[in-house]
Amino acid sequence: MRKKLSLLKPYVHIAVINNKWMEKVSYLKIPSLVDVKNLRADVKMGAVQFSQLDELIVKENEPKYILINTDSLEQGYLAVTYLAAGFNRKHDMDADEENDEHLDETESNLSEWDENPRQIPVIHDYEFRMNLFEGENNSTFGVNDIFMMGGQNSVAHMPYWMGCTHDSVCIIARAHFGICAGDAYESKEAFILGLNYFRGNDKVYIIYVQESSYYGGWEEEDLDECFISEARNKWNYIVLNFLADEVSVYLKKEDRKKYYRLLVRGNFSANGISVKKGFNYGWLVNIVAAMADRNKCKLVENVIKYAVKDWKSPGERPIENRDFDFMDRFCRAYPVNEANKERKTGSARERMMQELIGMEDVKTQILNIVNVMKYNQIRLKMGFSGGGYHNVHVMLGAPGTAKTTMAKLMGQLMVEERLLSDNRFICVNGAELKGKYVGHSAPKTKEVFEENDIIVIDEAYSLVGDNGDSDSFTKEALAQLVIELENHSTDKLVIFAGYGGRKVSDRNNKMKDFLDANPGIKSRITSTIYFDSYSPDDMVRIFFKLAENSQYHPDEGTREALLSYFRKRAADDNFGNGREARKLLETAVVYTASRVLAEDKKAYTREEMQRILYEDVEKAIKELEYGDSIQNVVQAQRKIGFIRNM
Repeated sequence: MRKKLSLLKPYVHIAVINNKWMEKVSYLKIPSLVDVKNLRADVKMGAVQFSQLDELIVKENEPKYILINTDSLEQGYLAVTYLAAGFNRKHDMDADEENDEHLDETESNLSEWDENPRQIPVIHDYEFRMNLFEGENNSTFGVNDIFMMGGQNSVAHMPYWMGCTHDSVCIIARAHFGICAGDAYESKEAFILGLNYFRGNDKVYIIYVQESSYYGGWEEEDLDECFISEARNKWNYIVLNFLADEVSVYLKKEDRKKYYRLLVRGNFSANGISVKKGFNYGWLVNIVAAMADRNKCKLVENVIKYAVKDWKSPGERPIENRDFDFMDRFCRAYPVNEANKERKTGSARERMMQELIGMEDVKTQILNIVNVMKYNQIRLKMGFSGGGYHNVHVMLGAPGTAKTTMAKLMGQLMVEERLLSDNRFICVNGAELKGKYVGHSAPKTKEVFEENDIIVIDEAYSLVGDNGDSDSFTKEALAQLVIELENHSTDKLVIFAGYGGRKVSDRNNKMKDFLDANPGIKSRITSTIYFDSYSPDDMVRIFFKLAENSQYHPDEGTREALLSYFRKRAADDNFGNGREARKLLETAVVYTASRVLAEDKKAYTREEMQRILYEDVEKAIKELEYGDSIQNVVQAQRKIGFIRNM
């Protein structure tokens, strides 16, 4: 996959026209080597906010007026740059690689303004501001504080942009038509007069900057399904009156970090900077996302320039995370995501130690893993070499032993300790990594690693067949898994989970079959964490903990009945561990509800709605025991039938 976007940032050039008014000119420099194929590739890579632009470029009836709704002027500039570059290449304008190499934002002097399809003047809406006095012979109107005498047809000064009558122009509109003062109606009319002036131009790009994070650009609440705000009404008039095409360029919250990561990678590539293996992009991207600057393209560029400002040359060595330690001064380097919200109810360490019943050996092993990673991180900051810890593990145990829950807490603990950049979590079945057709498994596996930080591959053995047999789809997925483990073993948490371990026979030890299927995966696994089945005492504690979390109060007298039931269940081959405690609680609540509502009261007390009696639990136990007995009979019949068929 390409790591570099075709357009990393818009190039806004500043110039001064050498006339007696010394007018300052802003214009967009348009690259000549970018076309609609580059746009499509960038959208596919993650610049999804520009996905609507493609259809405008390829339209047979090209639009003259294009309204771009956005909440960031920088993103609006980028949209215009994509569009203009695409239209230029569509009309077979000669590409000029030398011209693209000299794109910059420096200031210069001009003797006059010359129209050019590769430089689009930027005109702000306040330059259309006018005071109209219709019906009077000596009416006057002002443009950018330069007054013209309308009745006498004499002009004190004509702004440079009034000479732009052929090629494209870009108009910036902020808030509600740039209303700074005066009557809103007059401001609207002045804006329309300004747009009318450019009817002869090739393209008129209107960037409407809505200074709001609301996706869609309109602040008024939806009071009614037919309600249309005044601001929207004005823009509807503009769109219809000028037959303008309208697009939205908003970067959705879920797409931001992926896009910022592309900006970082693209800037590294554009500046000839190599990246040290194991570089933690997520940590840097989180800080960029947290900073308030709307101009993220420029922000990323400046951050990277600062990181290498003391280098003799950009390529003198691979860049690494310690080069960005200065960013800790700008903001706290914690991800802005669900992990921070969960801190309100306690840290991951506290929840792991206090809320999860039993598993003391597992908890100790996980804390040891976190400690060695912190230790290696401190050594790295001191300049010691080595110490790269492969954060790849196997979790073995019977179903219902909280392997997935523990894996998620383990990842969140690493996020809180700044050992992982983010807590994007995914749990996939091993079989889900296999694609539907040849060549699909590898990108599917790669995507899992690119878009997540805590990766649990559950029932990993389902990726391979019985006895570790592999088809072409499996081999493709396994080969890509080895690559991803090599590339991300230090910046992700990867866990292979499934049934297996020391208490499982070789015939049923499916996880062993998976690990033996590809030595490359087995060699990259650092530790094996075994989850033993819960004891009957643990199951009783889990039952009461689940009840407490749901604000139920089971009678203390239920403990003996629960302990007796779980002792029987623990001896059964089909014992489901922690899930059975949840199942029993949910069944007991059914009988609680029937008992309470049978009284048919007009009002109930809080105690009545929370208390679970012994009789409720007793009835639930009898129901589940009856269900278990039926299932055991069915399973026995299946085994007998199978033997007969032999």
